[in-house]
Amino acid sequence: MLTDEIWMQRALDLAQLGGGFVVPNPWVGCVVVRDNVLLGEGFHAQYGGPHAEVNAFRDIKDARGATAYVSLEPCSHTGKTPPCADLLIKHQVSRVVICNLDPNPLVGGQGVTKLEAAGIEVHVGVLAEKGELINRRFFYFHRNRRPYITVKYATSADQFIAHPNGDAHLFSNPISQQLVHRLRAEHQAILVGVNTANADNPSLTTRVWPGNSPIRFVLDPQARMDERLTLLQDEFPTYIFTHEVKKTEGYKRWIALGSENYLQKFMGYCEEKAIQSILIEGGTKTIEAFIQEIDVQEIIQIESTEVLGSGISAPNIELTDARTYQLGSDNHWKVQLGEENLA
Repeated sequence: MLTDEIWMQRALDLAQLGGGFVVPNPWVGCVVVRDNVLLGEGFHAQYGGPHAEVNAFRDIKDARGATAYVSLEPCSHTGKTPPCADLLIKHQVSRVVICNLDPNPLVGGQGVTKLEAAGIEVHVGVLAEKGELINRRFFYFHRNRRPYITVKYATSADQFIAHPNGDAHLFSNPISQQLVHRLRAEHQAILVGVNTANADNPSLTTRVWPGNSPIRFVLDPQARMDERLTLLQDEFPTYIFTHEVKKTEGYKRWIALGSENYLQKFMGYCEEKAIQSILIEGGTKTIEAFIQEIDVQEIIQIESTEVLGSGISAPNIELTDARTYQLGSDNHWKVQLGEENLA
């Protein structure tokens, strides 16, 4: 007989299919089963679109007595879509198995309460650690009311991130490039410092992985950005955080934070705007500033087998608990999560 864990794993696998398209919403999958026979399944595929439960029940004519496996507590409020708890009650399922409770105060256990009040058996916590991992950014934001910060940087084998004159060097291979763009799609915002912007002229969009591009942030205290940069010339929004300059030109906005407590004020802005997650792709100076002053939840280092011999040193970060993955013949992908996010 198939177990709750197997069906929940299927729901979690489905949830991840929406990963690059639903930010800032959580990743959610749903599987509907009766007598160990799959009746329907679905996932939240697009921000603002139908929730996982709606997609799972779309083609089911009769779900009476079935069990619904949902990777996140069904919502109990009306937002962009009707409450999913009401949908489960309407279809007369007899049991709902939930991976994680929703920390969003709009839900926060109310979905479970509504289901139980309707006489439905509810079981919470199946594969909870796996659910925590895939929705770690969403959970962190709602529990702490501040963005989840991921730092990503690429280095040579001898720990340099660029040539001595600051010119960029491509350390990533096609596999790690795809994963970097996947990371971008999974974060609500992406950030670089002005030195990286001027030296690399990045676009900071998602191009080699399916998903939405993140909001683009640049830390530019002295307003030194080259006006010819792609970030200032293309049609996508860019937010530039300065000490004193404040202006708007089309989709480009300069935001003055003052010179004192600059990073803390930047984080305050992000909290006020409900930015749930930020991917830091800046240079050594920007990354080390965040490591020293801001609570960073995740660090990713792409280490090439190539040796530069000299150059701009990589951030001084000790990856004591990193998990290492081989990507092709010339890249290592090292991931270190904060204690709160270790599965």
